[in-house]
Amino acid sequence: MLKRAIEQLAVYKIEEDTEELPIGGLHSLYLEKTSEIIYIVKNSALYGIISTGEVFRHSLNMDVKINKDFTVLTGFNVIHAHQIFRKRANIHKIPVVNERGELLGDYSRWDDMLYIKRNGALLSRMESVAQMLAQYDIVYIVEPVDKQYMEYSPLLKYLEQFQVRHHVLKKDQLVGKWTEQALCIFSDEDEKRGSLCFCELESSRNESFGHIQRRARFITYKDLLKQIIREAELNALGLGSVDAASYARVDEKATILLSVLKDKGIKCFRLYKDEPVQTEYGKDFNYKAKERLKRYPIDPESTWPKKKENEKFYDELYRQDDYEREIAQKEIFDANSVFGYKKDITGEYFNARDGRRITCFQPEEYIGTIYCFGPCTVMGGFVEDQYTFESYLQQKLLQKGYRYRVENYGTTLRPDAALDSRLQEIDKFSANDIVLILGRQGEMIDVPGSSLEKIFERNKIPIEWVTDSYMHCNHKANERIADSLLEMIEPSLASGKEEDSGSREIKIDFHEIMKHYVQDKYLRLYFRDFPYGAYSTIGAIVMNCNPFSKGHRYLIEQACRQVELLIIFVVEEDLSVFPFEERFKLIAEGTKDLKNVMMVPSGDFILSKNNFQEYFTKEEDKVIALNAEYDINVFADYIAEPLHITHRFAGEEPEDRVTSIYNTAMRKILPQKGITFVEIPRINAGSEIISASKVRKYLEEENYERAFAFLPETTKQYFAQQICI
Repeated sequence: MLKRAIEQLAVYKIEEDTEELPIGGLHSLYLEKTSEIIYIVKNSALYGIISTGEVFRHSLNMDVKINKDFTVLTGFNVIHAHQIFRKRANIHKIPVVNERGELLGDYSRWDDMLYIKRNGALLSRMESVAQMLAQYDIVYIVEPVDKQYMEYSPLLKYLEQFQVRHHVLKKDQLVGKWTEQALCIFSDEDEKRGSLCFCELESSRNESFGHIQRRARFITYKDLLKQIIREAELNALGLGSVDAASYARVDEKATILLSVLKDKGIKCFRLYKDEPVQTEYGKDFNYKAKERLKRYPIDPESTWPKKKENEKFYDELYRQDDYEREIAQKEIFDANSVFGYKKDITGEYFNARDGRRITCFQPEEYIGTIYCFGPCTVMGGFVEDQYTFESYLQQKLLQKGYRYRVENYGTTLRPDAALDSRLQEIDKFSANDIVLILGRQGEMIDVPGSSLEKIFERNKIPIEWVTDSYMHCNHKANERIADSLLEMIEPSLASGKEEDSGSREIKIDFHEIMKHYVQDKYLRLYFRDFPYGAYSTIGAIVMNCNPFSKGHRYLIEQACRQVELLIIFVVEEDLSVFPFEERFKLIAEGTKDLKNVMMVPSGDFILSKNNFQEYFTKEEDKVIALNAEYDINVFADYIAEPLHITHRFAGEEPEDRVTSIYNTAMRKILPQKGITFVEIPRINAGSEIISASKVRKYLEEENYERAFAFLPETTKQYFAQQICI
């Protein structure tokens, strides 16, 4: 996040009230101070704004409408700004006014330089840039308004290093380049969006541009570097054929695990929710689902749907006494609330063994197993055992003479984290086995499949058969899903003859596969030049630092004294008040005087939302201990072991229950893995224990004296700049 003074903003002054502004005035302003937002000021007071949306909604040769309904802050408050950005993804700028409504400046969501500076040295090794840019006839570097703020000379040197043909372009030359197969690189997101507005207004003024088809691609320097890193990462994992548009969505772990199964001859299929381009049926279905939820909102504390709200969901089942009296629904709901990993449940309508939902009609003898993985739809959250799609599929297989067993490995809890451990549980596969996994469209590469949206459209499934989406459906929808799945996998089913017995066992060591996966995805990126074997003692601290306080500094100092090298793994998930790049910078600034410290992002493998989501939600759910243990085992087996980490440090946690559970799990597991776990007592500021949550509380209350008592000088300086002290 950036704090900007009024002098840095694009400001348009008016003398009288108005609803619209002339295109001509905006046109020149976008050139002088290119920005996504133009602030309209009357007598020094903020009158309204014009954003990208207003510009693109204006009609040809018509003036641009002023938006007078927008979010504003009275006074610079860094916590309030971050909270708004976290809750409102569509807000990119927050104007700041004084008590008289006079514009003082703003907060901008984007601070691309933090990312660029952190990754500059790393990216100088990425040779894939030339290959990635080869698809463009020419590369343009669009000259920024403020050359001192955005030193774009590193970008020029970067392109020269890889001999990429490029030119520096001024913004008023942009529209003439739209038809070229060109890549236009901007200093940051604000410049890019502001330039798009300029081009839109230029097209409106010049009829010859009105029907130009744009072929050029607009991208920021940060996004270019992110794409280069992602491409290099996927290449290292052997997944280099991924379309660039899908980079962010690829689930490498699932892809790699399924690839190993496929290489061993086991057929794999996927089921995903939506189509990449939503169909008219899909748009209509989702609209109806939203409207229905407005009338009948889901109550997480009670069964849904209820008879008085939606009898059509259970339809003919309501003629049964237990459904009429809602006994069946209550049992299913209650079982769902306690259903968990390794848990047994016994009942009339919901049964589970070892944390796996029972599939009805399973044969005693079979020639292969169909393993079903994924959340809600797979587990069958709203139906009894015999009406899950697995039970329907089992019935249909037997009716057609296929001697297969279907196993339900569905779970609403930790489906991503559990995939490798669930596959390891199976231990031995047979040649006839099939794996079916539910994910999002585009996540898994080169795995045939179908979407729930397509299945629903083909069967004309009505909205009354779901609660709120394709993922949460009734028994009738599950039967249609089973029909479609059988049609999809039938060509891969063995006939059951003697030669198709599938007795050949296939043993796969998923633990070893995960080792190589973490090495290629994570260690190769951040520990490429690590001096393996140079230290006899190496410590690790995993820190969120939301924000970096004196307590964090003390913990690091104490750890440094006990090991030769200390690695600080900074939690990379952007689920905290302060985003990762800011937290990383504050830790770097606050520890730069310490000689035996190195810092790296935690990536997907340490305190990530997939591994241990409760760290961010602070909810003590039924699998919190299991998730904590999973995260710690991943750290110990795949990161600490190859790096020869000997110690892991953590601060004592007297207040946060979730962190306390995590520390307890470390105390139990790490010594078993040969890692010394060290808990360091918290320090006080006066009579209070120093904690990041208290810092945030005092900052929100604008009690800066108390907040700053908890902060080292480097963090104080950062906040002083953000709040005008």
